[in-house]
Amino acid sequence: MDIGNRIQEVRKASNMTAKELAQRVEVSPSFISAVENNDSKLSLKTLTRICAALGVTLAEFFNEEATVIDSKLQSVISRLPEEKKWQLLNFLEGLVPEEQ
Repeated sequence: MDIGNRIQEVRKASNMTAKELAQRVEVSPSFISAVENNDSKLSLKTLTRICAALGVTLAEFFNEEATVIDSKLQSVISRLPEEKKWQLLNFLEGLVPEEQ
């Protein structure tokens, strides 16, 4: 997996600039740029902080089968109370056409 590319992909899907991410993670924007371009390595601790700032878990980040939007949805849904999850499910089922 290209970790730098994945960070950039999730960051852009989160409508966040590299500078905003750097501020949230308390690193320099040049460090974020270097990581995204695979010019710098990062520790697991820093990756965990980056994922938290982007609103995804490490598991969601490393799930190569899920798209960025799938990961973001999963992360948001997991934080909802059970009642809200049921409401969301009912809403989403109304958006999907029934199979014939």
